[in-house]
Amino acid sequence: MDTDLLSRILCGEATSEEKEEFYRKLGESKDDEELFYQVKSLWIKSSMFHKTMDVDSEFDILWKKIKPAVRPSSRFIGQRIIQYAAMVLIILSIGGLAGYFISKENFEVPDLGMQKYSATKGSVSIVEFADGTKVWLNSGSKLTYREDHKSKERQAELTGEAYFEVTHREDFPLLVKVGQIVVRDLGTTFNIRAYTEDKTIETSLVEGKAEILNSRGKSLVELKPGESAIYSSEDKKIEIKSTALNVLSAWRDGKFVIRDQRLEDIFIELSRWYDIEFRFENQSLRDYRYTGNIKKSTTAQQVLKMLKLTTNFNYRIIEKPTESDVIIIF
Repeated sequence: MDTDLLSRILCGEATSEEKEEFYRKLGESKDDEELFYQVKSLWIKSSMFHKTMDVDSEFDILWKKIKPAVRPSSRFIGQRIIQYAAMVLIILSIGGLAGYFISKENFEVPDLGMQKYSATKGSVSIVEFADGTKVWLNSGSKLTYREDHKSKERQAELTGEAYFEVTHREDFPLLVKVGQIVVRDLGTTFNIRAYTEDKTIETSLVEGKAEILNSRGKSLVELKPGESAIYSSEDKKIEIKSTALNVLSAWRDGKFVIRDQRLEDIFIELSRWYDIEFRFENQSLRDYRYTGNIKKSTTAQQVLKMLKLTTNFNYRIIEKPTESDVIIIF
C-alpha cells in the first residue's frame, strides 16, 4: 500500500483519479482492504476528538484498539497495522512526530522515512518535533527531517533559512546538512542561511554550542554564542565574525533588518518575500548601501518609496498574470 497516497486519501487531498485507482487496487487484496478500513476507522475516531496530541498516550489508545484485531496467525498484517497507525499519528500532528519509533509487545514500527516541510513566499512556517525541537522556516525555505535509529542521529537538510531551537540529546544529536557542510548541534540555538542562489552559507550561534563539519564529517570549527561562520562555496573557506543577535531574530518577528547592505542584496531579500523579480538597468545602483528596519507587512511599493528617499533611482513595474511581477530599477 502506497503510504503517501494513503495519507492523501485520509486527508481528503487525493484526486478523483487517485481515489479510483486506489480503491481498485484495494479490492484486489483482502489483507490490504482489511488493513485500510481498520486504519481509516482509527483516523476518523482520532481526528474527531484530538486536536493536539501526546505521543505516548495516543499510541497506547490506538494500540488498545488495534490489539484485538491482531491474531497470532496474522502477524504480518499486525505489523503493517502498527506501521500505518503510527503514520496516522504523524498526519494528525502535522509532522510533529517525524520519525517516531516505538515498540509494543514485539511489534516494532519501522523507520517512517523522510518528512518534508516548506515555507511559501511571504510567510514564516514553524515546525515542532516530538522531542520539543522547534524550527522556524523563512520565506521560500525547505527542510527535510528524519530520525535514523541505526546511526542514532536526527538528520535534516536545509535549503533557505531556518532558526533552530534544538532539544539536545547527547545520544541522538541533530545534524543539519546545508550544501557542502554539516552543522552539528551541541546543545544549541542557531540560525542557518543557505539559499541556493547565495555563494555563502552562514551559520550563526545564538546560545549553546554548534560544530561545523565538512561533508566527510571532519570538524572545521566550533562556534561560540554571538559568532557566525560564513562558508564560501567557491573557495571552500570559512570566515568567523561576530553577529548581532537581534538581527538573527528579526525575520521571525516580521522585520527586514538592513545593516549597511548593498541595494542589490536588499532586493534579493525582498524578492524572496514578495515573490517579485528585480532587474537593474542602471548597474551603478547595485552598490548603494542602506541601514534601517522595515516591517514585512509593508508592501513592496512602500519599501521602494522608502529606499528612494536616500537614493536617486526610479522604477517601473511589469505585471505578469501567471508569473512573478518584474520591477525595473533605473
